[in-house]
Amino acid sequence: MNYQPIQSPEEDPFNKRIRIVTLLVGFFFLILLLKLFFLQVIKGDYYRKVALKRSLKVITLKAPRGNIYDRRGVLLAGNIPSYTLLLDRKLVRGPEGDKILKKLAQIMGEDFPSLKQNYIIACKKYPAEKVPLKTDLDRNLVARIEAREYFLPGVEIQVEPKRYYPLGEKAFHLIGYVSRLNAMDLKKLASKGYEADDFIGRAGIEAQYEDILRGKKGRELVEVDAKGRIKKIVAVEEPTIGESLVLTVDSTFLEVAYDLLKGKSGAIVVFNPRDGRLLAMTSAPGVDPNKFIEGFSSKEWQKITKNIHHPLLNKAVLSYHPGSTFKILTAMAGLEEKVITPQETVFCPGYYRLGRRIFRCWRSWGHGKVDLLKAIEVSCDVYFYKLGEELGIENIARYARAAGFGKRTGLGFPGEKSGLVPDKAWKLKVFKVPWQKGETLNVAIGQGALRVTPLQLGKFLTSVVDGGVIYRPWYVSQILDPYGEVLKEFSPVIEGKLPAKKRTLKLLKEGMVLAVNGKEATGKASKLKDVTVGGKTGTAQVIGMKKRVKSEDLSYLKRDHAWFMAFAPAKNPEIVIVVFVEHGGHGGSAAAPIAGKFLKFYFEGKWPTT
Repeated sequence: MNYQPIQSPEEDPFNKRIRIVTLLVGFFFLILLLKLFFLQVIKGDYYRKVALKRSLKVITLKAPRGNIYDRRGVLLAGNIPSYTLLLDRKLVRGPEGDKILKKLAQIMGEDFPSLKQNYIIACKKYPAEKVPLKTDLDRNLVARIEAREYFLPGVEIQVEPKRYYPLGEKAFHLIGYVSRLNAMDLKKLASKGYEADDFIGRAGIEAQYEDILRGKKGRELVEVDAKGRIKKIVAVEEPTIGESLVLTVDSTFLEVAYDLLKGKSGAIVVFNPRDGRLLAMTSAPGVDPNKFIEGFSSKEWQKITKNIHHPLLNKAVLSYHPGSTFKILTAMAGLEEKVITPQETVFCPGYYRLGRRIFRCWRSWGHGKVDLLKAIEVSCDVYFYKLGEELGIENIARYARAAGFGKRTGLGFPGEKSGLVPDKAWKLKVFKVPWQKGETLNVAIGQGALRVTPLQLGKFLTSVVDGGVIYRPWYVSQILDPYGEVLKEFSPVIEGKLPAKKRTLKLLKEGMVLAVNGKEATGKASKLKDVTVGGKTGTAQVIGMKKRVKSEDLSYLKRDHAWFMAFAPAKNPEIVIVVFVEHGGHGGSAAAPIAGKFLKFYFEGKWPTT
């Protein structure tokens, strides 16, 4: 039997291995301890700040916009709660982002490729960190997403106030609309506190009173985990609701006016002539302002932009030839300059000769012998051709500007045009050629280079029937704080007086009463049974015609514009209305009946049939 010598523990190979392993483990622990020492002691302050920065986050709380009410307290623009699906572009990206989108598509019952494509489009459209993927989510869908929020990092449901317009397209051009900021807006407005996913007033009152309506945002300090999920609310600064507006307009008038323009392109403005307050301003056709919040499909937007009636344009503040409605201004100038007397007559054979040119009356066989009142009643062009020649363009322009034409009305409405009152200096500056006498004749009957807005015409008629006082148009009566208390109240502002004597204004009103109630009245379609109405028709040519052609025989864009302005009751007017029908044809047949129906509703309360 052979015996092996006994080895000492130091010589045992197994023990050697144990010692090596122990030394290695100890070495690694030493490195770990040194690393921990470096992180916690040497770089401790730095990493504590980084950790705090990662765990605390400030969330902006949207401020509800102030409401807009009509004069009776009817809501014209307000807010309703809306659920928006937001995706954090920093977390929802790459392969991990695709996993999140697939889970989301499954929950929503949608196709993943389509959802991803929508997300890519939204990322390009909105510059915000959190991209709005879908708005107006169903409450059941919200509950399904929130129940799985732990598995959906970067996905957030935001409850925010959504703008709501009860009257839809009927108040579109007056109230305006809001929509999200784009990248260009953000560059301009970031300094004013706007952020990428904010909404802003784009048109109408929403744009004009943006600073009052928008409110003040709040802030929420929250603690989030590494994947951006909210774990704890640390502090809250509540948002402040925007201030609200009470208007002078009546929502019922807006609805009636819009219904009366159904199927047409045009505008209606209604004033209280006793103080210049606006009771209605409607343009047709309109667009549902609620759609600007939800967004249009490309097909819907194409339909709007290619519509021949231009639904995005507010025709109440755009300028056009006023046609024969302007004859009231020409008559005022003639009386004040003593170029005519009320009794003086002019013979109308159906045309007026100026040198070698022939200027035709709208009635080819003429009106015979007419004085001032008869000329207004039958809208005789020849009478006003002669008056215009005797007055001269400088006198006509001077009175027109004194009456408020050629400049904005003072309403301050977005997009309002100033119109144009031409004269010799204007012609020379723009066309570098001298003024011709024939141009004066055209301006005298509301044609030529002359342009006015329906709003200006309403302001002018208001001053004529209220004794010459020129009021600045206004449509906001009160500004309210978030609790409904009155912060500011508005009252009428008198800008001046018409350069006309009371007798002149009285004659003009008499002529307009005849223009509705006389035997040969051009505006008889607006006549009421129990209320005396005064008014003036206007038919404005869009293109020059060598011979008279019926408007209805022309293509739509070549047809005349139809006008009618009216006031009632004649003795003590309490309402002024201007109706403009774009390419509508004759003022007496297209615009006057609309005014008559509106006035009938105003005095009798019966909703008109269209």
